[in-house]
Amino acid sequence: MSIGKNIKRLRELHNLSQKDLAEIAGVSDKAVSTWENEIKEPRMGVIQKIADHFGILKSDIIEDQKINSINKENAVTGDSIPLPLLGSIAAGVPLEMIPVLEMVNVPKEVAETYPNSFLVKVSGDSMNKVVPSGALALIDPTAEVKNGDIAAVTVNGYDATLKRFFKFQDGITLEPESYNPSNSTQFYSSKDQDHNPIHIKGKLVWYMAPLNMKF
Repeated sequence: MSIGKNIKRLRELHNLSQKDLAEIAGVSDKAVSTWENEIKEPRMGVIQKIADHFGILKSDIIEDQKINSINKENAVTGDSIPLPLLGSIAAGVPLEMIPVLEMVNVPKEVAETYPNSFLVKVSGDSMNKVVPSGALALIDPTAEVKNGDIAAVTVNGYDATLKRFFKFQDGITLEPESYNPSNSTQFYSSKDQDHNPIHIKGKLVWYMAPLNMKF
């Protein structure tokens, strides 16, 4: 079975129009039509986006697969709910959190599990062992943040950073998890916090790759 036919079967399995699938893949609906009619084939990065959205492997689209035989009880339905993308968050040096007026679709199950959550775009490599730069991190402001959890915190009330959080009697540690050895642990003593207050904005509960992310 061709890539185009696999894409069409996947789209029909989830009751999506060509326009719906185009929005998921970040292309025009005309492009989807050319794939399904076997005029052109999508780029590998686009195939990866589609696979990530439906929770399947890229090979399920590229290779001969019976996509229509997937157990619908276990398959991702394709239903989504928009959540706010509030701004950027540093995974390196704290970065000013700039509001972004945008709504991003996330899987319905995730949105319903964390109904009060919001998304922030990760910038920097200090957490790339866990969350890659460019990913959209889902932050739940209602979840309890315990020592060792990854949290979004503000520094000075204006900056935001994503780090593994530890609170001790004499201060707070923001710890990176990076393949880049230049990233170092940041410690703010109780005295430091008189001038540089630390506030927890929420706990990292999930993350996703944006549709325009390059692979």
